[in-house]
Amino acid sequence: MRSPHRLAAALSAAALSAVLVPAGTAHADTVVLDCTASTTADYSPAITDTAQSVTVDAATTWTCTGLPTGYTSATASDHYTTTLTCTDLLNFPTGSKTYTWNNSTTSTFSFTRINTRVVNGTTVVELAGSITAGTFQGATVSSTAVAANTQLDACSTTGVAELDFTGDTVIAGL
Repeated sequence: MRSPHRLAAALSAAALSAVLVPAGTAHADTVVLDCTASTTADYSPAITDTAQSVTVDAATTWTCTGLPTGYTSATASDHYTTTLTCTDLLNFPTGSKTYTWNNSTTSTFSFTRINTRVVNGTTVVELAGSITAGTFQGATVSSTAVAANTQLDACSTTGVAELDFTGDTVIAGL
């Protein structure tokens, strides 16, 4: 899922902006991180073909490269209740999540779900937003998560109790 072209373009923009930054501006404000994400989402009760109230617990870990150095990983947890069916696996609300970085600092990502679709049995969700508090406040965030829905046959019987997602998150700001 990592896009080398997107990271290269972002790093090029950061390098160009470093040349254009007025004297006296802190260079530490530059952030261009490309993070590979892994998420496990648990659904209780299991999602079926019938709409029902479901509690979602999700845990995400990121492995990151880019600027500033030293921000190499992060974690986040989500817990919410919403109405779900197998045809809308990711009907989660617009909201926020807090990344806890490997150096114990935090960033609050406020997001809007801009797209969720199922393509050939694969669920794709896209989020966009910004860091509204903590480390990297003001940076923009673009995130995509993908889950191969190999358990969808269970929708009409026992339901889907867990999905694993992989994805890419880009955090950029100057």
